[in-house]
Amino acid sequence: MNKFLLFLSISLLISCGEKQKNSPYIYFAGEIVNPKNDSVVLYKDDRKVCSSKLDNNNRFAFELDSSAEEGLYHFGHKEVQYIYLEKGDSLLIRVNTVDFDESLVFDGIGQEINNFLLEMFLTHENEELNILDKMYILEPNEFSKKVDSLHDIKINALNNLKVDANLSDDAVTIAKTGIDYTTYLYKEKYPFKHRRALKEKSLKQPPEDFYAYRKDLTYNNSNYTYITPYYNFMKQHFGGMSYINCKEGCEINGSYYVNQLHFSEHQLKLIDSMVGEKNLKDNLIRNVALNYLLRSDDTYENNKLFMTGLHKIAGKNKHIAEIDSLFVNIERLQPNNSLPAISLEGFNGKEKTLKAISEDQKNVVFYFWMGENSKHFKNIINRVNTLKSNPNNKNTFIGISLRTDKQSWENIIKSNNLDQDTQYRAKNLKTINNALIINGKLNRAIVTKEGKIKNAFANMYGEF
Repeated sequence: MNKFLLFLSISLLISCGEKQKNSPYIYFAGEIVNPKNDSVVLYKDDRKVCSSKLDNNNRFAFELDSSAEEGLYHFGHKEVQYIYLEKGDSLLIRVNTVDFDESLVFDGIGQEINNFLLEMFLTHENEELNILDKMYILEPNEFSKKVDSLHDIKINALNNLKVDANLSDDAVTIAKTGIDYTTYLYKEKYPFKHRRALKEKSLKQPPEDFYAYRKDLTYNNSNYTYITPYYNFMKQHFGGMSYINCKEGCEINGSYYVNQLHFSEHQLKLIDSMVGEKNLKDNLIRNVALNYLLRSDDTYENNKLFMTGLHKIAGKNKHIAEIDSLFVNIERLQPNNSLPAISLEGFNGKEKTLKAISEDQKNVVFYFWMGENSKHFKNIINRVNTLKSNPNNKNTFIGISLRTDKQSWENIIKSNNLDQDTQYRAKNLKTINNALIINGKLNRAIVTKEGKIKNAFANMYGEF
């Protein structure tokens, strides 16, 4: 069907007040204000279903036939938003990318559950930002009463909507699961947040009835795997249990053994023993692996030990190729290797590889900055100037700008009187991020000597 006609037919259904789900098809369309690219992609779980090009009015439309699954989907247009779709839905959205979540509005058949899910998302976001920090100082029983009260308000709102909008049982289950597991997540976080709020050194465990909800947890329901509050809970749940179990049961020479390798291995074993649903298990194991490899700053030898243990537990994990690829890139960045031949754009417009730049000078320190992050840019340039002014400095400092368009990059270099010969721009963020494993660590430094890696995981505020 022509995209304009499809959009028009959905609009007519809405304007005529048609609310009955008489069709075996699912229609989903909308308008993107201030689009970031020329298409919208629709996903079911982690599978791409289809994509739709924006028309001249920045509108898109999807028509799913009777074979389409009902349940949670998500659409992507730079940002990601979950939606719930059932047979017979004719759902319209309008969203402004300048303020994505706050501007998003659903209309049409299926609007009630989707507007409710969005409202819950924004409510939970507000609770995290403005309410919970004041509650974490409370003692366990008082904290539990407060969050249970918030939970009851949301459940009452859902029960009222169920009657007014005639929601399906599956739709109610999705909404209730999100509410329940958000409350559970708050309680899982409580011991750690409470310790931080009171600036205490030791972790105090709440009484057993504080975790009474754990007896009702499910680790094996495939319908829950991609519900965001459920998955967020599972990550915190296994991380918290692993930490506490390690503190109580893992001792070497009388001292508690909670280093990053041991902690991550403990999480893998716990997930493997408790989670039966494959997608959930695969996703949780991937989360542990990426957190360890990308964020722990552990030694290469420990990385190798982790990967050996990972393959014993998760050899058939659907994400194993991604994890292996990450580890291969870590291996390539070990000392005495050459930097990858990734092309960077110089101020003169000519391209040059990282490898070639490192070979031009005896001692090179690469550092990173983003034009959109002005505070970090100012701090990192001040740090570079401080290091360069040291009488014992023998390094050439090379700046690499990430996610900055060419015009802005040139303007920043000129307005800050930076040495044009030592500034480069990464044209493809994904390529350089994967190869150098930057992962948002803008204080990262890569140190080379005579064209070979000396330390690819240094810190601009440390010693190198």
